[in-house]
Amino acid sequence: MILNEISKLDKVLILGFAREGQSTYNFLRKKFPILQIDHADAKDDPGYLLNIEHWPLIIKSPGVSPHKPEIVAAKQAGVRFTSHMQIFFEVCPSKKIIGVTGTKGKSTTTSLIHHVLISNNIKCSLVGNIGKPALDYLDEITPQTWVVCELSSYQLMDLTVSPHIAILQNIYPDHLDYHKDFEEYKSAKLNITKYQTPVDYLITQLDIPTKAQKIIIKPVPVESQLLGIHNLYNIQPSIIIGELLGISKDKILSSIKTFQPLETRLELVAEKNGIKFYADTLATIPEATIAAIDTLHPATLIAGGHDRHQDYSDLAQKIIDSNIKTLILFPATGPRLWQEVQKHLEGGRMDSFQVAGMPEAIKLAFEHTPKNSICLLSPAAPSFTLFRDYRDEHDQYKKAVTDFLS
Repeated sequence: MILNEISKLDKVLILGFAREGQSTYNFLRKKFPILQIDHADAKDDPGYLLNIEHWPLIIKSPGVSPHKPEIVAAKQAGVRFTSHMQIFFEVCPSKKIIGVTGTKGKSTTTSLIHHVLISNNIKCSLVGNIGKPALDYLDEITPQTWVVCELSSYQLMDLTVSPHIAILQNIYPDHLDYHKDFEEYKSAKLNITKYQTPVDYLITQLDIPTKAQKIIIKPVPVESQLLGIHNLYNIQPSIIIGELLGISKDKILSSIKTFQPLETRLELVAEKNGIKFYADTLATIPEATIAAIDTLHPATLIAGGHDRHQDYSDLAQKIIDSNIKTLILFPATGPRLWQEVQKHLEGGRMDSFQVAGMPEAIKLAFEHTPKNSICLLSPAAPSFTLFRDYRDEHDQYKKAVTDFLS
């Protein structure tokens, strides 16, 4: 147990001091009042990784890459590394943990499971890579509480414990600027079932080995407010888990009907001049944008963002085969996506514009999107090139549409 190790040390280091790092600090300070707890973060000191080998144990935040030379050297020198999530799994009063991961769909899946359980009077906490850090919820969790935990590849990468019920939605190439390659990324995702036993459950759409009882997700139509075939996969785990917990099928389906889609996921943000403007800014991989195109059939697509070296050939073909007549593209991936489209265009015509900001993109969208059709913002890349994050891109999109005709 990590806490037993920490109790024998005179000092530890928290590496990365944003929300999760601060939560870890508060938890450890309460647990070990006289322990020397140091912290280091890039925003406070560019040399924050220097001399980290002087601490016997480091609690590393997920955003700090494990491949940094200083971290590799520290591990080789015998420094023990752990994480906020590892500590949470070990100290959580409840072992009724439902872990959710997948390249796309994990937030909707996680939130919907929580909604179904809460709606049916089952004590439940929503933690992990959604909302507050997991350790902040310890005071409200009892041995009877079900804990629904969203887990990213960063959080899973070094985890040495698996949840009682694991949901693995899908695995597509992503975060390849953090992971060494796709195989490492895939391995991190598979960690969610690696330590399961025959009394545990794995709910998945993938053919993967596991010691747990495997339940395969099938996209059965269900009445809900969620758009797209891909959301049928996101809905099924809530039905499966509800039934495992003894909730009647009718009550589960009633709860699903009342679930509100999360912001930034195929969200209708405005309708002006007969044009419907949808935001799908959490579509940070090509596969998510393909799903959005299949769902909404837009006439105009706004895409592009931070380059994680993903393959755009399938997305380019989907764009050509769709109703899209206008592409409005942000750096850095926008030019690369357009090059890929041109390879497949075969003499056809499509308007394409390279833009450097949201107001310019929306002006072009109003000018080139026909009435009674859809303009879709679905980046197929992270938002970091021009925006703080996907929420900032969503907010700027919504504001630019509203401001254009005001």
